[in-house]
Amino acid sequence: MPSSIGSNWKISNMKINLWYCDGMKQWRWILTDNSRPIIRQESGQRPNLRDAMNDVANTVEYMLES
Repeated sequence: MPSSIGSNWKISNMKINLWYCDGMKQWRWILTDNSRPIIRQESGQRPNLRDAMNDVANTVEYMLES
């Protein structure tokens, strides 16, 4: 278990979609968590793939902690 998530970590059913949009020259992503009574969705975009992936990782950790 990653230490940055802490003791509130629990299994969650998240789906991540990641794609490159040529017209915008951006990596775009959508993260959906449908394990809650109300489906939660976050999204973002970055020109650099590594930055987009870091945003996804940070968002997953945040959602697991909240």
